[in-house]
Amino acid sequence: MSLDTENESQIPYLEQLRNSRNKAQVAYQEFMLRTRKGKNGLFCFFEGKDNPYYVPRIKRFTDDYHPIYCGGREKVLKVYELITIHPEYDHYKKAFFIDRDFNPPLPTHNPPIFETPCYAIENLYVSIAVFKEILKNEFQVSEVSPEFDGYIALFEQRQKEFHKATLLFNAWYACLIDIRNQEGKQTGVSLDDKLKRGFVTITLDEVTASYDFDKIKQEFPNAQEITQENLEVKASQFQSCEQHKVFRGKYEIQFFTTFIELMIQDSLKEQKHIKSRLKFTFGEKVSNDQAISIFSPYAESPQGLLDYLEIVS
Repeated sequence: MSLDTENESQIPYLEQLRNSRNKAQVAYQEFMLRTRKGKNGLFCFFEGKDNPYYVPRIKRFTDDYHPIYCGGREKVLKVYELITIHPEYDHYKKAFFIDRDFNPPLPTHNPPIFETPCYAIENLYVSIAVFKEILKNEFQVSEVSPEFDGYIALFEQRQKEFHKATLLFNAWYACLIDIRNQEGKQTGVSLDDKLKRGFVTITLDEVTASYDFDKIKQEFPNAQEITQENLEVKASQFQSCEQHKVFRGKYEIQFFTTFIELMIQDSLKEQKHIKSRLKFTFGEKVSNDQAISIFSPYAESPQGLLDYLEIVS
């Protein structure tokens, strides 16, 4: 059996392992198989479904790239460790992409790792500047129209209310990450992509919270214990940060897509806030994953990312 045939026979095995716990080892094996088959180019290691954001930016520097999915921040770092301890892989071009989450900035690594300057890539989609681009290009709202500034003001006000409504939850979860990083204890929490049902209500009229610290503890009984004092300290820190960058990205883009859906619905029906029918090229519903793809051209591209891609490619 030739080496190529042997490698091909292992690919289905890798596919079967992708949902296993040891995703870092699977990603490492995939990298090994690709290199053994003579693949060159830039090997890109992603946490998960990040490629719709990263790939268009990677392609500014090279069309020869190979995406490999690792299954989370810690898995990417583990794959990095598995590869860098083998000097025979030093001559391959490699790029590692991770979200910062609520962790302190990653120390400098050689070879380098790209870490988002915000919580996650989702946070690069939710600024007022990005919303303006979507208004102009997806909704075809002219900047000189009387509606444009009104839509911006409405978005800005509801986003501020959303941050106020989610500050306590973000502070609580950030405290859990601090405990994990400082004491090595697991958080006891596995968060969904969306906020707990009933915690926050989003409409075009207002955004309101319907939870408190006690409610959080009831909903997450297995979480590590957070003191009221530590929670208040973290909440105070979060009052003055750039909240759309620091707060959990999945929730930030949940607000973003919900607001856009509400705009569309209002423009098609009541026209209470959106006074004219909006033109758009996508459906009336936009999931978080769809938003990552659809709105990728308008998302922010941090200079640090472009500098990183120039170095590694």
